Amino acid sequence: MAVRSSDRLAAWPPGRLAAWPSGRPVDGRRKATVRSPCTDWNVRQMVDHLLAGQHTFAGVMGAQRPLPALGPAPGALKKAFRTSAAALVAAFGEPGALERTVRAPIGEVPGAVALRLQTIEHLVHGWDLARAIGQKALFDEATVERETEFARGLTVRMPSGPGTPFAPSRAAPDDAPALDRLAALLGRDITE
Repeated sequence: MAVRSSDRLAAWPPGRLAAWPSGRPVDGRRKATVRSPCTDWNVRQMVDHLLAGQHTFAGVMGAQRPLPALGPAPGALKKAFRTSAAALVAAFGEPGALERTVRAPIGEVPGAVALRLQTIEHLVHGWDLARAIGQKALFDEATVERETEFARGLTVRMPSGPGTPFAPSRAAPDDAPALDRLAALLGRDITE
């Protein structure tokens, strides 16, 4: 059975992250400089990275509405993130978006693969952000499980290590939460 765009987007992480974390803004000055488990970035840099990725993929998918400027002032970060996430969700939700071939940063892929790449990006960086600010990331378990299987296929075909998209995979207990297993697969130390 095929999964419709609207079904996939209902539980999609950018939409969830656009409203997350409630009551604890990632653009708050105290949280912005906290180191994240993704060793390259602190919280602000991580959100900037996600915002830039949303811009890139919204453009790849043919977003028509203007996107917010990159590198917004701290007080405007939450609004910029939400606006960008909404544009990305709308672009993936366009009729035929998942079926057409698009030019993503990794090359030409079906729109459905671009969606999965952004889903994985938001899941693992959502985990990074949650850990950094002391929150629990709340993503749909079935989505996390499905994307972990997809990511497993990616990691065997892509290089890992310094200067590459993923750190070497780490071990995770079989009974670890699905999101922790995805984070470990993509090189995060889930024991910290």
